Amino acid sequence: IEILDEAIEKGKQVAFNYSDYGTDKKHHLRTRDNGEVREYIINPYQMVATNGRYYLICNMDKYDEVAHYRVDQIHNIRLLDTPAKSMKKVKGMSNGLNLPKHMAEHVYMFSGPSERIDMRIPKFLVGAILDWFGNDVKFTDETDDTVIVHLSANLKAMRFWALQYSPFVRVLEPQSLVDEIKNDLKNAVRMYEED
Repeated sequence: IEILDEAIEKGKQVAFNYSDYGTDKKHHLRTRDNGEVREYIINPYQMVATNGRYYLICNMDKYDEVAHYRVDQIHNIRLLDTPAKSMKKVKGMSNGLNLPKHMAEHVYMFSGPSERIDMRIPKFLVGAILDWFGNDVKFTDETDDTVIVHLSANLKAMRFWALQYSPFVRVLEPQSLVDEIKNDLKNAVRMYEED
C-alpha cells in the first residue's frame, strides 16, 4: 500500500506480479504459457475499498481501458521511474476519475467500459438500486408495482448483479446482456436438475 500510495502521489508506474487463489487456499502467481511468472506494468490512479476488499483502480500500460486489481493479490511490487500514463488517455477517464460514478458503474470491480442498461424492477427495490448505483439512475414507465430503471454500468458486473436479483429484476436492454442472463439461468436450472 505504501508503494502504491507513493506511485499515485508521484505519478509513477509500478511493476508487480499478481496471484489467484488455488484450492489449497494459497496465492499462486499468474504465469505465462511457458511457466514464466507474469509481470504487470501498471499506471496506478486510486485505491478504493469495496465489499470488504481493497482494489487498485489503474490502467495496464499496453491497453487503453480502466483495470482493477485486488491489493491483497499484488506481490513483489516495485516503483518504476517511468511516468504513469495520464488518466485522460484512458477510456472513460478523459475528464479524470469521478470516484462515486466509477464505483456505481463497477459494482463488482470488473474491468471494461460501462454501457446503458434498462431493466424493470418492483418498486420495493428502488432503495436498493440507489444504494448500488447512486443517484444518476433514471426511472420511467412507473406502474403501481414496477418501474423501469435506466443506468450505466459495467456489463460483466451487471450480469452478476442481475443474477443475484433474478427473482425480481428483468433486464430489458442491451439484448446481449439479456441473452447471457437467460443462458446463465438455463444452466443454473440444469445444474440443480442433475442427479
